[in-house]
Amino acid sequence: MTRTSIYDRISERRLALEEAARVEQQNPLPVAEPEPEPEPVVPLRDVPSRFSFGGFDLSLPDSFRFRDIQTTIEHDGEPVVLTIKRRDVREGATLDVLLQDAMQTFRKLYPQLRVIRERDCSLAGSPAKAVDFHFTMGHAERHGRLVGGIVPVADGQTSQWLSLSCVIDPVKPSLSLWLVDFDNMLSGMATR
Repeated sequence: MTRTSIYDRISERRLALEEAARVEQQNPLPVAEPEPEPEPVVPLRDVPSRFSFGGFDLSLPDSFRFRDIQTTIEHDGEPVVLTIKRRDVREGATLDVLLQDAMQTFRKLYPQLRVIRERDCSLAGSPAKAVDFHFTMGHAERHGRLVGGIVPVADGQTSQWLSLSCVIDPVKPSLSLWLVDFDNMLSGMATR
């Protein structure tokens, strides 16, 4: 019995592996991926508005509720502008139209605004859109993210447009992970 050379055996093995890979590509086994559980939809509730800062709680009287909040927060010593808006949804308004209306406000303030990315996401379990954008303020660069969605209101009232946005200085190293923190804040917003 003659034994083939090592190179012939390596070549035969390679050819056999290539043939097995080709057959597997032609007849792929179905892979059953589990469906992710949908995020529960959390409606806005008509409760007195309040917020806390530095250990102090500010509660508004029952008849008052926030429509717009714009504040500057500090993250690792750097300022972050945070804006929250809540509006009744006009009948027939779509998520895309409401998002464009919200972006129009930024476009008026910053005509050189450039949209980087728009994507689907969720906000308190409701379908939402997120837009990342870039603009300059004077000579400084700024990066913004707007997340908005149509959120149901408890007790069957009209749905509301809820938008949250942040604007940061993208060149500050201490803000390099801020957008991850912002997304985590939004995902934890609906937990009770």
